[in-house]
Amino acid sequence: MYDEKIVTTGISQGKLFLFIMELLNGNYSFKKALQLGASDSHAIHSIEVLEDAVYMADSFNNKIYKFDSKNEFLETNVGRDPRHMCMDKENIYVANFESDNISIIEIDSFVLTGSIPAGMKAHDVIYSEKNNSLYTSCYEENEVVEYSIDTGIRRRFKTDGKPMHIFVLNDTIIVMTYYVNGNVQTKINFINLLNGNIEDLINIDGLASDLLLDYENNMLYILNIVDKSLYIANASSRNSIKKIYLGGYPESISCSSKNIYVTNSKKQQIDIIEKKGHNLSSLKLMFIPNLIKVIH
Repeated sequence: MYDEKIVTTGISQGKLFLFIMELLNGNYSFKKALQLGASDSHAIHSIEVLEDAVYMADSFNNKIYKFDSKNEFLETNVGRDPRHMCMDKENIYVANFESDNISIIEIDSFVLTGSIPAGMKAHDVIYSEKNNSLYTSCYEENEVVEYSIDTGIRRRFKTDGKPMHIFVLNDTIIVMTYYVNGNVQTKINFINLLNGNIEDLINIDGLASDLLLDYENNMLYILNIVDKSLYIANASSRNSIKKIYLGGYPESISCSSKNIYVTNSKKQQIDIIEKKGHNLSSLKLMFIPNLIKVIH
């Protein structure tokens, strides 16, 4: 029995690992540990979990890795500097920052089958089942590009700032952007899918490292590495409602039905924030954590 099952990347004794862990009563146990190699020979930018497999985007080696429940480890080459991934029922889509394209990997065979041109510096990609479309944040162009899988038609949406992370909620694109005007500011853009207008903005002073949309509660979680805090915002009313100081260096965020989980590399721990009441606790680790995903 366990309260939560998570996957995280982390560094121990100069080696980079993928850990699958079970959490119970404030403690953890390793269920699987995969050594990827020397920590300076990889740059795992993102991880995704689908059914019984974990997928990792390695920006340094231009590869996507797959590690499944049978302990099989596979890899496939993609474009230059892969950043983020998303999936539909058949394919994995990978945004390649230096290739300005999206790689397509068939899920069943884990083979690269093609690519789709994207805007300049494609950072994040998300799939909308409702529209059967891909949405890509194009950092260099201050744009989000919509690509219809059915028709191949593209639409472009201007963002306020350089877009990084992206989500689609009903008829709204939610985009985290960076805006530099003397000081760095993070902006959460709410873009109307029907007319392309930016309807609302949430402004946060400092540089955000990660953004997560909790679809279950329509809540946004934003990590700010400058003031070392977690911001909680309502995606429906589009306003910031809570700021929780974490300290250290908060890097990556994931959530379950009960808790928000944040990797804190400087403190070598996972910060746990209850969704109800926002009580904060921490789980000390024997390694330096980087990325995190809750396995649902």
